[in-house]
Amino acid sequence: MMTSSKDSKKIPDIFGRIHNLLPELSRTQRRIADAILQDPSGFVEKPIEEIVPWIGVSAPTVTRFCRRVGCDGLRDLKLQIMGAIRVGARYLKTQEPVTSITGLRDQTAARAHDAIAQAMSIPDSVLDEAIAHILRADTIYAFGSGGVSSWLVEEFQNRFFRLGKTVVPCRDGIMQSMLAATMESDTLIVVCSLSGNNRSSLEAMQIAREYGAFSLAVCPPETEMAEMADLTVPVETHDSGDVLGPTSARYAMLYAIDVLALGVATRTREKSLETLRRLKHQFVSNVADDEMRPLAD
Repeated sequence: MMTSSKDSKKIPDIFGRIHNLLPELSRTQRRIADAILQDPSGFVEKPIEEIVPWIGVSAPTVTRFCRRVGCDGLRDLKLQIMGAIRVGARYLKTQEPVTSITGLRDQTAARAHDAIAQAMSIPDSVLDEAIAHILRADTIYAFGSGGVSSWLVEEFQNRFFRLGKTVVPCRDGIMQSMLAATMESDTLIVVCSLSGNNRSSLEAMQIAREYGAFSLAVCPPETEMAEMADLTVPVETHDSGDVLGPTSARYAMLYAIDVLALGVATRTREKSLETLRRLKHQFVSNVADDEMRPLAD
């Protein structure tokens, strides 16, 4: 069983603790909390002699506040704040949000365009090799866990089953490891990850390797997953910095999957056309009678 090196170095969420305590704090303690949440770096940088006049409270009040939020003292509080700043600095001071509908449209479209444009730099040779492995595989297992990766594997199945490929998606970490133990040399495991360090998927990849399965990762380059995979389709998932907007990395991942799907379809043209025709025939006959609608619901 793989363990994360971060397990023993978990950083306390001091900001979350302070937010939860806000309704219960006294008026003077609330002033300290507000100062920390509004300017955490300023609070950390100031000695107690400057904190007192800056916030307008007494030194004993600062000490009581430290204990109220679960810290041993001011030094411990500052250490926890510094750790939390390193983890979530982007979420403490966000850029001025767009408010007009036109601005929302433009920003969303621009972020999607930038993500896809960046994904277009995936090397041709990598895509060509990935398509070849998908074509050769008798069975494809698609693994992903988390907010985006979990539905990306469903999308992988949705794209490839209609091309005649057997795809088994799985987003449960324990089940991924169990399925990996049943794999053989003619099995392809496709792992999607926005972080490239999902522990359950990494463990499943390691188990699958023991049994000769080929692993294809769709993830950021220079990550643990990219290093472990037999072949990596590198998709950069760094966002623009606007944490309020949905991650545009979704578009980059979908672009990569769509390119692979189109590549498989064009290389199995006759078989894919017949499979798609069958699906469309049944869809039009039993679900929707609009011939030009997409082959889905």
